[in-house]
Amino acid sequence: MEKRRLPSDRRTMLRGPLVLFLLALAGCAKLRPTAEQQLAHAAWESCPKAANLALASIDPNGLIHYRAVSSQSGARTLAECLRSTGASVSAAPVVASSP
Repeated sequence: MEKRRLPSDRRTMLRGPLVLFLLALAGCAKLRPTAEQQLAHAAWESCPKAANLALASIDPNGLIHYRAVSSQSGARTLAECLRSTGASVSAAPVVASSP
């Protein structure tokens, strides 16, 4: 029995969607948080925070960025707590004025 091969045009048409599917699949794998991000988030959750402080982002390497609304009240205490857990903290929170 001889195997039938698809014409080259047909194979080319099938290759595009397959490549897109594989790229999407690879992209979804990157959406999971890294171990460093998970540890940083646990540190963030364990520290007391003033009402004006909010988590902005956590980098893949675990560096925590947070913002302060209207003042930096409580920012130093939060940074000290985060550092005591071994978390990396950005130099200073971004102060965003309320509208």
